[in-house]
Amino acid sequence: MGTIEYIIASSLLLIAFIIALVAEIKVERTYNKYSHVETKSGLTGGELAQKIIDSAGLNVKVNVIKGRLTDNYDSSKGELNISSENYNSNSISALGVVAHECGHALQDAKDYKPLRIRHSVIKTTNIVSKFLFPLLIIGLIFDLMYIGGVTGLVFIWTAVCFYALSVIANLATLPVELNASSRALKMLKGFEVMDESEIKKSRKVLSAAALTYLASLLISLAYFLRFLLFALSRLNDR
Repeated sequence: MGTIEYIIASSLLLIAFIIALVAEIKVERTYNKYSHVETKSGLTGGELAQKIIDSAGLNVKVNVIKGRLTDNYDSSKGELNISSENYNSNSISALGVVAHECGHALQDAKDYKPLRIRHSVIKTTNIVSKFLFPLLIIGLIFDLMYIGGVTGLVFIWTAVCFYALSVIANLATLPVELNASSRALKMLKGFEVMDESEIKKSRKVLSAAALTYLASLLISLAYFLRFLLFALSRLNDR
């Protein structure tokens, strides 16, 4: 890779990591800030989850899991996993996070197409990612040793395609997460769980979380461009 290409690729990666770091810090600070602010309704995260599920008539099981901000919806099992911290809390942060995960459950129930696309892309990415690093290493060795002519380049370009899938997976994740947050805010208002001032604070929590998904997209894009530039430079060297 030439000097200019190396500088460009490294700069993009550095910027992406800085954005990711800032996003993580913002999430932690915003979540921590509003995790100590109780809602006037007094409803806990666990109670909210059950209320949403029962109201929508969903066949979803609610589980309490360990960890912090480990909340997730498992579509393959039809289970809503809520961290014990958020399950037992009636804070703005807890209800916002729980409502967001319930948003994913509603997406699944309504066969939300972007969610289906995301699942398909992630499944494909998970399968091919197992071969990513072995192929990349073999490709580099072959290419540097000039074994098999274009063989090395074939391996390297295969790796580039795998990184492209990572970009697509992260790109598919953004609209799904934003939609889940939008559904969450509507539910919090519709069920009268929060008043307007509390909803504004909850929106800050969800917006901060959205930045982490954007950061993941930028990082995957930076890695893709870095290896793409490397592959192009190796191709030009020949």
